[in-house]
Amino acid sequence: MTAMGFRSCSKRFLDNQNYPRGFRKCGDYSIAEADILTTLGTVLVGLSKGELIPETDEEKRFLLVLKGDKLPETKVEKTWVKYCKLTNSPRRFYTVFSKCKGADSDDDLAEEGAIDYEADE
Repeated sequence: MTAMGFRSCSKRFLDNQNYPRGFRKCGDYSIAEADILTTLGTVLVGLSKGELIPETDEEKRFLLVLKGDKLPETKVEKTWVKYCKLTNSPRRFYTVFSKCKGADSDDDLAEEGAIDYEADE
C-alpha cells in the first residue's frame, strides 16, 4: 500500500495522446499532481474502467466519487477529477486579434478614413 491508501503499481502512467511531453511540462498540473498521476494513474484507470476491484476503503471511496455520489476530498480524488475534466472537454483557444466593434466590414472603416487603401506610387 502507498501512503495514500491506494495499491502500488510499478508501471508509470503516461498519457501520450493528451500530454505527449508529460504531466510536469504541460502546465496544467502542479508537481504534486503530476506525481500522483504518474505513480497512481495506472491503478486509477483500472479502477475507473472496472478492470480492478477496489481493495481498500480509499479505493471504494474513489469509485463513489467517480459515480458522483461523493465530492472529491483527497488530493488523489481532486487530481483525478481534474485530469478527467481536462482530457474529456474540448480545449478553448484564444487569439490576440479581434474584429473591430461597430464596423460591419473593412469598407465601413475605409469610408470613415480609418483605413487608407491607396498605395503610394
